[in-house]
Amino acid sequence: MSTEITGREAEGIKWDFVAIGSGTAGADAAIRAAQLGLKVLLIERDRSRLGGTCVNVGCVPTKKLLYLADHYHELGRFLINEGLIASTKLDVKAMFEAKDRLISQVISWYTFKVLPSYGVRQLIGEARLVSPRSIKVGDSIIEARNVLIATGSRPKIPPIKGMEQGLRSGFAVTSDDFFYLRSIPDSVLIIGGGAIGIELGTLLSKLGSRVTIVEVMDRLLPTFPDPELGNYLASRIMMEMYGVNVKVGTSVTEVDPSNKMVRLSSGETVKVDAVLIATGREPNTQGGLNLEGVGVEVRNGAVMVDDHSRTNIPGIYAAGDVTGKYMLASVAKVQGIAAAENAAGLDSRVDYSLVPMVVFSDPEIASVGISVGKDDPRYVIAKMPNYINYRAIAYNKPYGWTKIVVDRAGGKIVGFHMIGPWASEIVNMATIAIKKGLTLDEAKELVFSHPVFSELLIDTMELVSGGNVYLPKR
Repeated sequence: MSTEITGREAEGIKWDFVAIGSGTAGADAAIRAAQLGLKVLLIERDRSRLGGTCVNVGCVPTKKLLYLADHYHELGRFLINEGLIASTKLDVKAMFEAKDRLISQVISWYTFKVLPSYGVRQLIGEARLVSPRSIKVGDSIIEARNVLIATGSRPKIPPIKGMEQGLRSGFAVTSDDFFYLRSIPDSVLIIGGGAIGIELGTLLSKLGSRVTIVEVMDRLLPTFPDPELGNYLASRIMMEMYGVNVKVGTSVTEVDPSNKMVRLSSGETVKVDAVLIATGREPNTQGGLNLEGVGVEVRNGAVMVDDHSRTNIPGIYAAGDVTGKYMLASVAKVQGIAAAENAAGLDSRVDYSLVPMVVFSDPEIASVGISVGKDDPRYVIAKMPNYINYRAIAYNKPYGWTKIVVDRAGGKIVGFHMIGPWASEIVNMATIAIKKGLTLDEAKELVFSHPVFSELLIDTMELVSGGNVYLPKR
């Protein structure tokens, strides 16, 4: 049973909480608000975008495609080389159709199961704030005690000569456009060496593309606090393992779709079949939403919020990419739930001091907490090579390392940085350990299952205290 209603139907109801945008922030906030007894309406501009960025062109489809590409790549890399199978052939069209089925499954689950179970109603249409308590959708005016702005983000298009023509011709595509491809280009140049560029670069390389990544900063993953992650990724993983051509400290000066060429700041000209824009995202605050018109503070295109997800206007909240903070679904969820709980009279906040940052490349990359140089006397740093982990060896993934930062005075773990298998999962354990002040002495008392990748966290802590049993004596 769908929960969709018309504007006229919504007009006659006094809503406690109206969320504008059905992505992670909006949907999760709507459900939480309904759980707390509020009458909730969820507005989405475009039916084809129900679920927002994460479900349609972000977390969900990326992980499906990476999962399929990983298995395809492993078949070729190991089973063929070891003579266990003769050949593999990938049906790219079927691969993307599998991704589409997953998206439909997730959207249907929420639309027909979760939202109806809590009485959340949905309205399709363009929303415009006419006052802090009134929203216009079509010809209807909807009244609400609390409003959540959760309109998400869109790909940022760099001002490069020829880029508009490249987009019109299809020679250049955004990270959103990528998910609607039905064939894989033989060669591609990716503009941007952040998380999006690395993930899609890994995926394309595994599917057979010749990949070049261009990053204007001096290293890959420039927003990650530990520079060693980006440097190791560029040299050991991208170049050596996958043959990706990495160019850091370099920018694209021109895109030439007519000749399928890209010109770089170094003077080099690169001929490729496609250009993929992965230069980040920007908040969706423009257009007819009328935020400034009702007094909501917008700075550098983002809605300003405090750690309770409140804007400067009482009763108006904002959550997700539109706030311009981390642009992560994990953050959007917590922001949205905080907004819903505060609208219901609770006192909830978001802790931005410990936000895990993850790249779902192969190997995965994860980082949380403090990153410091080796010479900082306040901290002790330990780095464990992942090749000592039995499961990493068994899974043919004995590369990368696990690094922790420990406060010298209290013996507490305060930072975790890893490049290796299942880093995206282990970082959550590290986040809890840091939040709860886990000490080296306490870590020695813990019993982990064996052999598992997550032992690397404890093994690295033992390395600091001199109790590690996997490495030879130095």
